[in-house]
Amino acid sequence: MIDRCNSCGTNLFKKCLIENEATFELEKRLEKLINGELRMQADKRLDETHNKTRNRSYTGLALSLILTLFKLLVGILGNSTLLLADAVRSFSDFINNCIKLLDYSIGSKPGDESHNYGHGKITTLCMGAGAVILLFASFHMISLSFGELLMFLQGKEPKMPEIIALYAAILAFILRNVMAIRTENLELQAKENSSKINTLVKKLSITPIKRSLIISIKDLLISCFVISGIGCTFLPGKDFDIADSFAALLLSLYLLGTSGILIYKIANELIEASLDEENNLRIREIINKTENVKGSGELKTRRIGKSIAINASVNVNNSLSILEAAEISNLVEERLKAAFTEDTYVLIKIEPVPGKNQNFKNKGRSSNKKNGEKASLF
Repeated sequence: MIDRCNSCGTNLFKKCLIENEATFELEKRLEKLINGELRMQADKRLDETHNKTRNRSYTGLALSLILTLFKLLVGILGNSTLLLADAVRSFSDFINNCIKLLDYSIGSKPGDESHNYGHGKITTLCMGAGAVILLFASFHMISLSFGELLMFLQGKEPKMPEIIALYAAILAFILRNVMAIRTENLELQAKENSSKINTLVKKLSITPIKRSLIISIKDLLISCFVISGIGCTFLPGKDFDIADSFAALLLSLYLLGTSGILIYKIANELIEASLDEENNLRIREIINKTENVKGSGELKTRRIGKSIAINASVNVNNSLSILEAAEISNLVEERLKAAFTEDTYVLIKIEPVPGKNQNFKNKGRSSNKKNGEKASLF
């Protein structure tokens, strides 16, 4: 017996079903509205973070340019080869800030019709050009300082640095490190804000923070090395006269090695080299731990600027429908983007478990053979 409403005689079950559908539809609309507002707020905060970081990059760009020109001028007037080599190091900071601005303006743009994988390679090419310039500058400083060392070994007196070179090195040390501490703190704050905006990333990776601290300590040690190298030339004794040129040679060799390593990494990226073994193993682990994934097959990875591209084949049960396989593929893609970045390019190919499935063409051939018919090639 069907229960009906006493007032209007409507089927109560049908009425309840309609009300539930209306409630569900209303909840979906509210969820879309809330998600849209949250997304707009997140995008607004992300734009503010990018603008702050861009302004810091402009400040760092101006400071590194001023320090480069200042060290070059004082190094020439004060007869300090070490200060000239330190000017090359400041020029590398200038190149780094230029690349940051270029990355914010062009490299971070999403893909379009003519650049399907984004614009990350532009940043890579400019970084390679800067590394080549740094390489040639390092070679020039090596030849200059080595020539002064040869003069000293031949018994000739080298040109002594002026006291103004020491004062300039101390002033540059103070300005650069104070600005570096301020800029790095703001950049770390921006990274924390970005990680809070991105809901897929559970926590901020400690690796960029460690890398920033290592770079700060390294720059601090190099600055102290420059001041000590210039200051040693004012110590009594002729043996200290060559301290400036000797320290300049060591610093130039360091810059040469740094530029060489950078060129090697950029060349690997331009020739589409795969990621390192650690990241590849991490990708396979994420894929294999995804629900309903039986294993992973071929894996291809490469770097596109700051982002990466992942092409992977995933093995699933052959009894799954196309819709279920597509859901697994989407889940794997979400897990990979959550582990790396939202800009990660992911292409997943679904395949059956090897050895447990038979191709439908082979099945057709075997059935034709059983019926005494000629097997088709297709």
